[in-house]
Amino acid sequence: MIGAILDGTYRVVRLIGEGATGEVYLVEHIHIGRHEAIKVLRPELAADARLASRFRREARAINRLRHPNIIGIYDFGRLPDGRLYLTMEHANGETLDVVLRRTGRLDVVRSLYVLHQLASAIDHAHSHGVVHRDLKPHNLVLVEDKQKNDVIKILDFGLAKVLNPGGERDELTLRGEIFGTAEYMAPERLGGGPDDPRSDLYAIGCIAFELLTGKPPFTGPRALVMASHMQTPPPALGRAFPGIPGILDLIVQQLLVKEPAQRMQSGKQLVSALEQVPGFPRTSTPGRAGRLSIAPPVGASVTPNVEVHDEVTMRERAGAPRQMAYAETAAAATEEVRDEVFKALVALAEETSDLYPGDGALTMVLVDVERFEADRARFVRERAQLEERHASAAQSVREREGSLRFAIAELRFERQRKDQPPAEAQAKDLDFQIAQLDGRVRELT
Repeated sequence: MIGAILDGTYRVVRLIGEGATGEVYLVEHIHIGRHEAIKVLRPELAADARLASRFRREARAINRLRHPNIIGIYDFGRLPDGRLYLTMEHANGETLDVVLRRTGRLDVVRSLYVLHQLASAIDHAHSHGVVHRDLKPHNLVLVEDKQKNDVIKILDFGLAKVLNPGGERDELTLRGEIFGTAEYMAPERLGGGPDDPRSDLYAIGCIAFELLTGKPPFTGPRALVMASHMQTPPPALGRAFPGIPGILDLIVQQLLVKEPAQRMQSGKQLVSALEQVPGFPRTSTPGRAGRLSIAPPVGASVTPNVEVHDEVTMRERAGAPRQMAYAETAAAATEEVRDEVFKALVALAEETSDLYPGDGALTMVLVDVERFEADRARFVRERAQLEERHASAAQSVREREGSLRFAIAELRFERQRKDQPPAEAQAKDLDFQIAQLDGRVRELT
């Protein structure tokens, strides 16, 4: 498969993973020049007409979701050999389970930021009648984002069920079949009950517990884990980890209530609750673990030597702003380094001024530093606003592209049907519509 061009559009770069239903590849869209992911189902699954119909309906349901923390679906169809495929946004980063294996657990601020995104995304999915049913750290990717840290993308809505407006079950779903991972499954799902969006809230509670402690609330053999979800109250977070705010502990306990009617009821409610937790990151995203910091060399000090000679001239001291500006420019490699260097320079200016009270030149240096800090703070705010607008515009373009490409996929699927092939006139009309939409996609990209 590596190097092959699928459906005349996707060049296979490498295998990402495989499972019981098929394989996932990293591909390059040869017309757009962008990397995407493609899931190709096993051949025996494509032969099942009911599964093919369900596959199409699930793809359509997921394509309706428009949220920055949910992987976008672009295209679906059949390969020449009959296998069904689904193309989606490629989430370039690490899954949360990999991050947790490396870090053990996340601090409260990072956990809040991740959970807030997850709650917002799930609330959006539920508002469109889509239940994930298999939320777990392995299905959450911390993507590489140039503008923000710890941005998550939810993967694998392929097992989602579609609920009609009345909340009834999808007739194409195999009744009695249990999807999901035991450590994150709600009691009602383990009992074989109907799909309920609140089951996703329970799974988020399990994920929150793991983010904060390093492990899910119940571990061990599968049968024991399932029984614990049904019968055993979850441990209190505060007992083992006193640094966790009491209100956050309470939120997690509300998510892990056994009875759905007594559980936290919606992603929107969870979003609001998380925003009330002390330490919630309101204005900026938390940094990743291991962020850079600046420390003086061993034996060095940022405090001027009190025995500095009187021969230091006024001109040398007055040149400090130029030196500070040079140091600031030299430290421009990363935002974190720049922040640390500037803090050290401000401390240096203030301490030097204390050593030479009444020195007019040093007073002016301090004034310049304070003015520079005000200008810098304004620049940071304005840049953040511009980045937010750019991200919003880029998201809108991606959503528009996804809608157009999916519409093309729907038309092609009809065009290529073997069981009910279109009449000649209808086929020509479908070809015309496909060409028109394809042109609009090329204009966007």
